[in-house]
Amino acid sequence: MIMNILDRSALKTKNGIPCFEIPQMVSIGWIQHAFLTRKGGTSPPPFHSLNLSEDNGDWNEHVSQNKKRIAAAFSFHPVRLILLDQIHQDQILLLKEPSGPLPSFMGYDAVITNSPNTFLGILTADCLPIFIVDQKTKVIAAIHAGRQGTALHIVPKVLEKMREVFESAAQDLLISLGPSIGPCCYEIDEKVFQREWQPFSTLKEKSKWMVDIAQINISQMKGQGIKEEQMFGIDLCTSCHNDLFFSYRKEGRTGRQLSFIGII
Repeated sequence: MIMNILDRSALKTKNGIPCFEIPQMVSIGWIQHAFLTRKGGTSPPPFHSLNLSEDNGDWNEHVSQNKKRIAAAFSFHPVRLILLDQIHQDQILLLKEPSGPLPSFMGYDAVITNSPNTFLGILTADCLPIFIVDQKTKVIAAIHAGRQGTALHIVPKVLEKMREVFESAAQDLLISLGPSIGPCCYEIDEKVFQREWQPFSTLKEKSKWMVDIAQINISQMKGQGIKEEQMFGIDLCTSCHNDLFFSYRKEGRTGRQLSFIGII
């Protein structure tokens, strides 16, 4: 368990948009980031209100307006926000400086860049958003870590890619974990359960496990040389706190909240 955690008391409002920011990342100076909530947007129920997904039934006009609201609140142009087509796999998009016009990307669950004025977005409604910052080489990464991505070790693969391409060293990294569904609410069955997850899971009944996705990813990062003092998190279950966050497990048809990070 990491000790550097935030709770609901850390929620702030930035130009009308509720969000969480990790103080240690804010202090870096050249990073802008936020873990947003479901509040502050224009979408109607069941997507109320700051939904950023166009794939769940919400009108594109609402999503576009929500994106513009976020961009205005955090002072970047909406076209500089990259939203991946998250497919619950382990493909990693690499954007090296300089980065020109940003096309629509397909089939990635993580993105790494050293390009300024490029904001990496992750959409979630129970899955785990993770940001990595290399303080020395000024490289950032954003990761969508759901059950399948976690099983595929997507975070260690991102760390390996950062070492390979940018010579990132473990001791120079800061990592933040956003809100996700907690072990109190995340039940999976035996057919998708991974034996390596057993130390971070509780057997509820025959063939049913309550799983702590955040702690599994933390363990994987520790295996890559990341220390607890380098990791920061928001200790809020999206299902328990679905007044504040979208939760697919809790609601079914619902929106997706944005978490983003960029180099300024």
